[in-house]
Amino acid sequence: MLAEKINFVFDPGNINSLARKSGFLVRKSKLDGFQFLFSLVFAYHRGDHFSLLDMVSYLFKDFGIKITKQSLHDRFSSKAVGFLKSCLDNLLSQRIQYPGNINILKSHFNRIRIKDSTKFALPDSFSKKYKGYRGALHNSSSMISIQYEYDFLSGQSMDLRLTNGVRNDQSDSRESTHNIQERDLFLRDLGYCTLNFLSMVNSAKAYFVCRLAPKTNIYPCTTSKDPIDVKDYLKKLKKHQLHHMEVEVFLGKKERIPARAVISLADTATYEKRLRKTSKQARSTGNRVSTAFKIRAQLNIMVTNVPRRFLGAENIRTVYSLRWQIELLFKVWKSQATINEFTTGKIERFECQLYGKLIWIILNMNIFNWLQQRIYKHKKVLCSVWKYFKHIKNLSDQLMEAIKVPRKIINFMEKLAEIAPKILLLERKKGKLSLNQAVNSLA
Repeated sequence: MLAEKINFVFDPGNINSLARKSGFLVRKSKLDGFQFLFSLVFAYHRGDHFSLLDMVSYLFKDFGIKITKQSLHDRFSSKAVGFLKSCLDNLLSQRIQYPGNINILKSHFNRIRIKDSTKFALPDSFSKKYKGYRGALHNSSSMISIQYEYDFLSGQSMDLRLTNGVRNDQSDSRESTHNIQERDLFLRDLGYCTLNFLSMVNSAKAYFVCRLAPKTNIYPCTTSKDPIDVKDYLKKLKKHQLHHMEVEVFLGKKERIPARAVISLADTATYEKRLRKTSKQARSTGNRVSTAFKIRAQLNIMVTNVPRRFLGAENIRTVYSLRWQIELLFKVWKSQATINEFTTGKIERFECQLYGKLIWIILNMNIFNWLQQRIYKHKKVLCSVWKYFKHIKNLSDQLMEAIKVPRKIINFMEKLAEIAPKILLLERKKGKLSLNQAVNSLA
């Protein structure tokens, strides 16, 4: 049961053991690892309004610890950062599994791996460790990127790392290829889908579904020197009013990765958005948008090496839409868990604060998943992760007290399950399939 796992992960003995292994806790101290962790996880998520003095008051109120601001300031060290990272790693083995009918997906894929990153600006003084673009984002020379990956089928969190802001997704894609397994399905944004990465996925007998990058050419065969002119597809779709069309292609001039291309017309709003974005970039470099780009921007081109018997052309975009779940998570992380808000000029304190928030997030994602399972089992409906985090933020003090006492966490979660169907149900957006409908449509 999840309550037992939470009690184990947040057991004072286990936490202080991690504190000793990391070197944060060397000898008997007023402030141990358990108290330090709780002061960050259940207070710092409140954002940039929680000062060092507030933390001192918090420790006295909740644990009776008398400590000065300076002493607390000194505890924020590289060893404290390592300790909190180890606590986060402990939680990453837990699950955020989708509770609906995923048997059809499980029959074809071992894992559905969804990965993306979120970035935000930092003070310029942090630029030595976390480099930024010097004006490209919030006029900051310092930025941080959080890389996150999880398996949609099992809910297993597979990767959560802090990197500098200039390390782009393509670099991460090239360097994160050590654990590709047969029958993995990768759903990733354009930035991660380099031809080298897709080639490695294909060679490992794994699968990918992604959008075709604007500068990646497709070829009709392995010997053709000339890429396919997509203008012919645009004409055919319009002339015959086709919903989509599918062609066998090869990706890349050198790589020639075999794939299926599923092509459909982009709506007017999507086309205009692509054109505005590219036009802005072109003006900044003194260039013009090419005719070839304007033609391609009118098309949605998905490429995949998944066999047609597993996923028909009509289901490719539906499967790819599962990737947007991670975008929603990042939105929740920033708006509800305030990961981009902090008030300190000390980099170690900032890192501790951020790890504390990420621990709070992963803890609550696990509770949300349990809640989702309960509600779906009895009501066949899903809960809104946005509504959950908004609600649990107001109950954070109650959650903290519940975790301190093993038997209380069970009562706390039962009360959540009682109120959830009334206030947390996921509302379907007009004109769009809900997550549950999207998954069920694949059956």
